Amino acid sequence: MIYVSGRFLLQNLTGVNRFAYELCRAWTQIGIPFVLCCPPGKIRDCYDVSQFHIIVCGWGKSHLWEQLALPFWFCRLKGEKLLLSFTGLGPLLIRRKIMTIHDLAFMANPDWYSFSYRLWYRLMTPLCAATSMKILTVSNFSRSEIMRRLSIKGHKISVVYNAVAPLFYNSEMNSTAANNLEKEKFILAVSSIDPRKNFHTLLKAFAQIRDKSIKLYIVGGQDPIYSTSISELCKDGNSERIKWLGRVSDIELKMYYSNALCFVYPSLYEGFGIPPLEAMACGTPVVVSSIPVLEEICMDAALYADPYDKNDLANKIDMLIDDSHLRMQLIQKGKKRCLTFNWQHSARLLADEVEPFL
Repeated sequence: MIYVSGRFLLQNLTGVNRFAYELCRAWTQIGIPFVLCCPPGKIRDCYDVSQFHIIVCGWGKSHLWEQLALPFWFCRLKGEKLLLSFTGLGPLLIRRKIMTIHDLAFMANPDWYSFSYRLWYRLMTPLCAATSMKILTVSNFSRSEIMRRLSIKGHKISVVYNAVAPLFYNSEMNSTAANNLEKEKFILAVSSIDPRKNFHTLLKAFAQIRDKSIKLYIVGGQDPIYSTSISELCKDGNSERIKWLGRVSDIELKMYYSNALCFVYPSLYEGFGIPPLEAMACGTPVVVSSIPVLEEICMDAALYADPYDKNDLANKIDMLIDDSHLRMQLIQKGKKRCLTFNWQHSARLLADEVEPFL
């Protein structure tokens, strides 16, 4: 029997948690049986769990539940069983498990994270990886990082790509809200307020773009695991032209994508990067960092900028805003490229990877 750690259901719908949620939804749709085991607590409203088989088990929350309560409950189950963790780590004490490593950003640049976060993951990630039967990751770039930084053999690591939720392909929107957005010219950035997302450079580049009537909308929440904050970033961009929107629903996010002049994603390090694909699905041209993983995911459907050069980033934004032919080219390529990634395809691939261990 397949069990999936459902700890993510008590957390916000971030990129990592979306991977878990969408794979579970896709497994349900294609008829793969599994059980979601969750810690006690309230499931977030952003998740539709009506089709899931959920068992609430154990005690505690967060890492305490995952590393102690879940293994104790799991070992009492009868029959052959396998635990999957889609959001990282997984219980060290469970040997019949498959874990997911989305990226190793905490190793690439520890200063991006709080001391407690990087200490915990620096200790636990190699141990959990060594005791897992299989490791999932979300890009070939991350696979190479895991092999290099953790000395894991390639045959033990499988790539299961992220994809775009069906909602972002749907053209229907709340007309009143959409009409209100259409009245403003803005570019959009979407990500957690995380140092590796490179907001410092984005804000400096935004200050240099030629059309001063354009605004910058930033969607994303803060988390104490990161070593930066909105108040710190406002020193670089405390302007009435910048709107910090925090976390929004997927319906709201789709409206922002669909009405933006362009989407900008100047990240310094990623395991995958879902937002550029979401923007493409909504018919919005994108500017992204010229880093290997985004070149792997976006290919020729994006305009690339040096994430360390505010002048290059500003020039690429200006180029995309001013050149209607380039915009249309990227919109068409983006709509085609995002279709390459499909949650049901990823779910079937995942089922094939899991099958030998059942």
